[in-house]
Amino acid sequence: MSIENCRMKAAQAWYRPTTEHLAMIPELAEEFAKILNEIWEQAWLGNATTEELIDEIKARIGENGLKHRTVDEEVE
Repeated sequence: MSIENCRMKAAQAWYRPTTEHLAMIPELAEEFAKILNEIWEQAWLGNATTEELIDEIKARIGENGLKHRTVDEEVE
């Protein structure tokens, strides 16, 4: 997600029923946008590159090959 999208998301906070009576503070909105951008640019939130995804799959496969489970299930 780009910083522009983060700015739009941050600005939405002033358009909610519980906050629409508040005046927007542009400097605060920009800081919210920066924080959102820091979070949303992290690979663990679905923004991984193909290489990062493949590396993660390789790490999860490990010694068990394709029998790896991420939840408690019996491995055949």
